[in-house]
Amino acid sequence: MPEPPTMSGPSTATPTSTRDPGRVIVFTGPKEGVGKTTTCLNLALAWAGSQNRKVVIVHMDPLCRNDLNFVLGNLNPPSLASMIQLVGDSPTGGLGRLLKGRIPFSQWGVGLLPLASSRTEFQKLSPNVVVKILGSLAESYDLFIDVDPFFPMQVFSYDLADLVYWVCMPQRSHFEATYSLFNEIKALHFPLDKFEIVVNQANLPGALAPKEVARFFDAMQKKVLAYMPWEDLIPEFANTQKILVVEHMQSDWVKSLRVLLGRTMEQPATVKHWDTFVGAEEFGASADMLWRPASGAGMSEPKPAPTAAAISDIPDFWDELKGKMHKFVVAGMETEHIRISDDPKMNDENRAKVGLIIENLLQREQGLSLTRAQREMFVTELVDEILGRGPLEALLRDPAINEIMVNAFDKIYVEKHGQLVLLPMRFRNDEQVVQVIKRIVAPIGRRIDESVPLVDARLKDGSRVNAIIAPLAVSGPTLTIRRFSAKPFTSDQLIKFGSTTPQLIEFLRATVIAKKNILISGGTGTGKTTFLNMLSNYIPEGERIITVEDTAELRLLAEHWIRLESRPPNIEGKGEITIRDLIKNCLRMRPDRIIVGECRGGEALDMLQAMNTGHEGSLATLHANTPTDAISRLSAMCLMAGTDLPMNVLIEMISSAVNVFVQITRYPDGKRRTTYITECVGRDGAKILTREIFRFYQTHVDDQSKSYGYFTACDYVPRFYDEFKLKGLEIPKESFMSERTKKKNGLPNAIDDLLKQGIPCPDNVEVQGAAV
Repeated sequence: MPEPPTMSGPSTATPTSTRDPGRVIVFTGPKEGVGKTTTCLNLALAWAGSQNRKVVIVHMDPLCRNDLNFVLGNLNPPSLASMIQLVGDSPTGGLGRLLKGRIPFSQWGVGLLPLASSRTEFQKLSPNVVVKILGSLAESYDLFIDVDPFFPMQVFSYDLADLVYWVCMPQRSHFEATYSLFNEIKALHFPLDKFEIVVNQANLPGALAPKEVARFFDAMQKKVLAYMPWEDLIPEFANTQKILVVEHMQSDWVKSLRVLLGRTMEQPATVKHWDTFVGAEEFGASADMLWRPASGAGMSEPKPAPTAAAISDIPDFWDELKGKMHKFVVAGMETEHIRISDDPKMNDENRAKVGLIIENLLQREQGLSLTRAQREMFVTELVDEILGRGPLEALLRDPAINEIMVNAFDKIYVEKHGQLVLLPMRFRNDEQVVQVIKRIVAPIGRRIDESVPLVDARLKDGSRVNAIIAPLAVSGPTLTIRRFSAKPFTSDQLIKFGSTTPQLIEFLRATVIAKKNILISGGTGTGKTTFLNMLSNYIPEGERIITVEDTAELRLLAEHWIRLESRPPNIEGKGEITIRDLIKNCLRMRPDRIIVGECRGGEALDMLQAMNTGHEGSLATLHANTPTDAISRLSAMCLMAGTDLPMNVLIEMISSAVNVFVQITRYPDGKRRTTYITECVGRDGAKILTREIFRFYQTHVDDQSKSYGYFTACDYVPRFYDEFKLKGLEIPKESFMSERTKKKNGLPNAIDDLLKQGIPCPDNVEVQGAAV
């Protein structure tokens, strides 16, 4: 019986019998038939003999699953898939220990573990379970993985590998396939320094000369590790259960193999997360490619690695590496003539080019201990810093985020699904925050510096931006971005969200068509603009609408729509155009409807005058917590106009101009609801009288601060109800019956619905609307 082979490679590393973490070495290539399995087998035996360590060959190539078994002496190992079927699919250490006892080993200390023995077995495998089992085996053995040139399976193995031997032939078609695949590998953020090129059968007649081969790989920033010669004994030994590294150690091929042995000795086992980003569906679908005759690479796109938000373990050198690479990336952009562009298509192309520059720089970094996911995160973040808006770029791509708040360089909050969340991401320092703010406001013609330390602006996508820096911002530069949906919310969506009901929407639709003046009030972030957008869709086609805003946010669907936006003063304090100026001007533009995005000051008086001078059906918003507060605030804003109007005149103007107040409230659980619809019914001396038409009653708050309640009418029919009929609008008077009255009359009602759900609903929750 031959002795276990022992070989000395060029490395100075010394063999050890102590139990170090297992290495994972992958053998693959651009095509079938390149000799990767022969290389894997011989190196495994050489490694086991020289290092006194057991090696498990995990072969994922079904075309070779019987070859290795025959050469190693008919070990007849069970497949990993069959073992999982015996014990279930729980990826535990117990399963790994069970496999250790069942893996047969040859006399040379090399065992076999085929991934699967049939297509059916393979299709049942879960990649996450396979990874966990391999991780358990690596605690006791070194793993040599033989992988078919099918791209998803290659990606699966690269996620685990300490070292990859890329075996190819000295043929142009192999090099072209290698070039294409290595571009894909780089795009998936694998470091190319763990890939070693092995050119097999390098001395065959007609093969490309080594100089030409080297020139090709030099262009890819790779060196050929070893040129393996043709060996006549390999096919003979394969048919006689002989192994070259055992029977003929002095052959030129075995001598070349020592280079691989030395390189393997130099490669330490890296810390692994034992995870993969190849999905289960894609992994199972690989069976169709693996269990058919080889026809080339059989490449398909794997699933991308996880986004940056999924990575939490950031190395300490992260920011330092970014700073180091930043200047080299900028220099590369100059060489490639890459310019920052507002054109989305051009910007996408630039991102791809800059990402490639960063990836190439990463490939040159020696000993960089980053996982593939971390490399992808690094590239994305650096591209965002150079071409975009730094850490905010990923947030701006998330449609679920409504508001972004940068309180300091290391404190970034977002509002998502109605809740405020502190994110783990951060800027490097205050200077980076200021640079991002400048990049945001520069394309829209605004500036921010010590002389102009605050800015309020609108981005091209409609988002509203407010930024303030030192000396006004004491704790550091602050940025707030309020985002709006690309498509305005419809009434059906608001009903689905629980913000309102069909009954309320139908009433408000009729009120808009009947050209009643409506004021929408609410606190900051309650959804006033969203609700105003929705109501504006009920304005009949053909009516001329003019909107006046500080920052253009409204997105009406009307055809006949003119948008006006105020303008702040320039750096010299000149050129300001206020909301008041625009309201006065739009009166000369023959409007059918005037919509004021938000009243904040003296423009409230001009708006009331417009409502009282034949411009019915106008809409506006203002900040207030209740309809009563809205009236008080409206009075105060009119006084800010600087006119000496007597209070009784002002009260008369408000009572005659405003027909309906709509109150929007944001609850602690993030829910936004229409809490009041109130009619202004006149005045009594210095008091403005109102009556509630509809309202929302909160009845309960659970342990998670989730609020419950019901919408109800208030047993009051508005005074302008008869005008609905004149417009051909049918609103049944039963719509104004309260839920409490329905309950008393034995009719279906929201109170009983809540009680059936086990939600408390006190009897005294309702209080009738009264005069204010």
